[in-house]
Amino acid sequence: MSARPTYSDEFKADAVDLVISSGRSPMSVAAEVGVSVTALKRWVQLHHDAVAGAGGRPDDPVDAAKYKALEARLREVERENDFLKKVSAFFAKEQR
Repeated sequence: MSARPTYSDEFKADAVDLVISSGRSPMSVAAEVGVSVTALKRWVQLHHDAVAGAGGRPDDPVDAAKYKALEARLREVERENDFLKKVSAFFAKEQR
């Protein structure tokens, strides 16, 4: 009996990306890249589970209200950082 082949994480990610981005069946992609259909289906399922656990698919449309709120928060944090830089420069100048 031969040992089960091992594949790098990069190879698995590329194969999964090929299935997802091309819209082709795992069967056709598995034949193309030289892996078993079962293994490729398992990799795709693990990918989907990981993405679902991370809060959704990365290509999901963004909620407009949430986007605007995040933009407002970003502007606020940038203003705070600018203020802190100015204060830091002021106190650094006084230290000399």
